[in-house]
Amino acid sequence: MARSLQKIRQEIEQLEQQSTEIFTELNKLYKHYLEALNLSIKKQLILAVYEICTKIYPEEFLQLSYSQREKLQGKIRELCQPLESQLLAYITFPQPTPTATITEQILTQLSLISNKEFQLPNPEEDDSLSKIENPEDLVLWCKRVEQGIRMIIQDLSQEVNRELQKNNIIASQLPPQLLEMALQAEEGGIPSGNSPNILNLLIETSKKEDSNEEDEEEEDDDNQESQITKISAIHLRLSDMEFADAQLSIQRQQIRQKLDIVKKIRKAYQKIQRENAQAEAEAAWRSSWHE
Repeated sequence: MARSLQKIRQEIEQLEQQSTEIFTELNKLYKHYLEALNLSIKKQLILAVYEICTKIYPEEFLQLSYSQREKLQGKIRELCQPLESQLLAYITFPQPTPTATITEQILTQLSLISNKEFQLPNPEEDDSLSKIENPEDLVLWCKRVEQGIRMIIQDLSQEVNRELQKNNIIASQLPPQLLEMALQAEEGGIPSGNSPNILNLLIETSKKEDSNEEDEEEEDDDNQESQITKISAIHLRLSDMEFADAQLSIQRQQIRQKLDIVKKIRKAYQKIQRENAQAEAEAAWRSSWHE
């Protein structure tokens, strides 16, 4: 026997109330996690850059003057300065409009941050944190936070690599598209075997023998030699940082447990919403049906 609309709506209200409560808990968990992640990123980024400059490309680093090395190190620290506010912005921003995609929301937020048009609100004064009204809103918020974190650390990796290229530590001829494809391959789960937060690329190029004789062009084409070049670059990875930081790993596990609950609530919510629509349709049919 079908349940009454009243009971169905009571269950909907319970799931919505549960979503609001879990959002409050997740918001606190994410805040602690992002504060710890901020410190971990800064620490492990410096270690990765140190590895690049002293173990992988020591000769290139030694080509820099003292002032150039000092300037490079200062630039790395400068790139890390806005990191905490950028991360925390994803849990304190006003809730997104339903018509905006996740990517559009993130790009808008990054634009506001980079242009310094946004100041973090005071959680005690801002009421945007209480606008999660149902499981769908909650899932959207969680996706926004997770994707935002990954976009921020990816952008930071690229900015640091650009600085290393400017100083001729990483080969400046490395095509940005190639590095992007390598990053996507790793994100897709392809094993890399790299050092923590460092991406190693093997690039095959063809080396052609010099010749000034036009009639020897075909012979030169046959004498092309393949040359394999190894290039290393910064690639910050959440998995590497959480593995190296026990406290960060524990906090991530707590978030995962809550996210599992969110998925179950959303599934139940979608099911009850369908049931509600069917019950309303049945009531509407009966109200207009005449023998």
